Amino acid sequence: MTPLRRGFKAWCENAARGYRRELRLEKSARLDTRQLALHVGVGIWTPEEIQGLDPASLHHLLRVDPSSWSAVTLTVGHRSVIITNSSHPATRQNNSLAHELSHLILKHEPAKAFVTSDGMIVMNDYNLTHEEEANCLASTLLVPREGLLHLLSLGCNDEQMAVHFGVSLELLRMRKNITAVARQLDHFRTGARRRS
Repeated sequence: MTPLRRGFKAWCENAARGYRRELRLEKSARLDTRQLALHVGVGIWTPEEIQGLDPASLHHLLRVDPSSWSAVTLTVGHRSVIITNSSHPATRQNNSLAHELSHLILKHEPAKAFVTSDGMIVMNDYNLTHEEEANCLASTLLVPREGLLHLLSLGCNDEQMAVHFGVSLELLRMRKNITAVARQLDHFRTGARRRS
């Protein structure tokens, strides 16, 4: 795991707060990644919506080998579209869309791809730092610290919070651990009991 630059996690929390404000969402509301994409001017397609896609290719992408890809961003000029794997569960699609949107928000240089003589698409570079930054921003957009703290203070358990935010239980628990909100809430409650 590549360490993130100093202050990046705080920047992500501020960015998540800012996008929620622009979208008129409460701090603990679920973020609709499709609404965020529309807000930042990015199209969202599924393979079924790609005109002219060969039926055999569509079958391969969604039925034969759907685990080989989650989402991909195509950018031509200043226009971007994200193609998401519609065969994946909604929670995975949310994370995949948030990840791809994060690359665009962070203005990461897109990876270059080429097609081999046998028709395989191969990426010629992979920037681990960009991937870590996109993972961090995506998870923060989906499960912001303030929203997590608010739901915890209401007594919600992990499963309820994962459903509420539309994310996997694994992602919810990862954010809970990274933000240390449970410890903060316990500390606050312990202090309140001592004062009473």
